[in-house]
Amino acid sequence: MQAAQEQEQGARRRGGGAAATAAAADGRAEFREMFVSLVDPVGLLEMDRCGRTAGLMADAASRSGYSAGARMASALAGIFADIDDIASRPVEDGALGPTRIAFRHMIGVLYDTAVAYRDGRDAEPVGELEEARAAIAQLRLKADARRERMRAAGPPGAGLSGLDRCYMGMLCRDVVRKSQEGVRERSRARGHDPIFPPEPKPIEFPDGGGLNLSSSEIKQLMRGEIPDGYELVKVEDAGK
Repeated sequence: MQAAQEQEQGARRRGGGAAATAAAADGRAEFREMFVSLVDPVGLLEMDRCGRTAGLMADAASRSGYSAGARMASALAGIFADIDDIASRPVEDGALGPTRIAFRHMIGVLYDTAVAYRDGRDAEPVGELEEARAAIAQLRLKADARRERMRAAGPPGAGLSGLDRCYMGMLCRDVVRKSQEGVRERSRARGHDPIFPPEPKPIEFPDGGGLNLSSSEIKQLMRGEIPDGYELVKVEDAGK
């Protein structure tokens, strides 16, 4: 009788352990699915939606005992809060540059990890996210200081560059969103996934070499913009 009871209790413990393991696996899978879902709203700086997702990711990590996931969710929540603050400012406050830099810090880590999760590969960019969190927190402080300088410079927009003056009257997030919408529309026209487009081709500047770009793409470069489908990379001198 006692032996039978012990066997039954052991079976329950084993069953409970299996259930806990399955719940942890489900929590991690849910975490990864939500991570992949971030890339779309992040690309258009919809930080409210991203912040809510980061909270749900923290819950999933907590339920599954996923400590690395909890740290990633915490870093993401801080990133989204700071970028929301910077990007919500008007261009006249001089926050367009910090918004674009913060966006690049954020999207690089998110995109690479989301692609890995989408393809079934492992990734835990805890350190990268925490570094991005610290860098973006510093950008927020710099944006605060720049806002004070801009407001002391005179009428709204008096301290802006000529290019940034074109966007006066807009919020920084709306400038970035408009640019991203254009990029996505061109991706659709080319038959690419607008959220996860192919890796861009590098624009290289070799010594004595010309650029293989169209006239419209060259004009984009002259305006300080990177043409869709490209990225800017530094090419070292051949003799070094």
